[in-house]
Amino acid sequence: MAIVGMVAIAALETVGTEMRTAEKARRAVESAALAQTRLDWLDFLNETALRALPDTVKSGKFAEPLHEYSWQTESSPMSTQPGVYAVTVRVLWAKDDVFELKSYVYRSPVITTGNARGGGGRGGSDE
Repeated sequence: MAIVGMVAIAALETVGTEMRTAEKARRAVESAALAQTRLDWLDFLNETALRALPDTVKSGKFAEPLHEYSWQTESSPMSTQPGVYAVTVRVLWAKDDVFELKSYVYRSPVITTGNARGGGGRGGSDE
């Protein structure tokens, strides 16, 4: 009877470990897919919006049935490459569980031009 009891306890521990592993795998797949979805959504933003992310893009919660997940997005311009932004998307759930996806996004830089004649306004030229 003692041997059967020990085998049963070991079997239950193994099943419990497998269930925890399956739950972690499910969370990993879901959070990675959600992070990629938020990263793909950034394709709709222009350079100005990437420079200063709107509040609805910075953070939020996913709709049902994924309401237990939320996201945070950060974007910062790369100083060495005009038009390139370092983007981080974090998907959060539970208390301290986070999946983080980092990438780079390119947008054609906004080019500002001044007055070609150098006058800059009314009657700025001495011709």
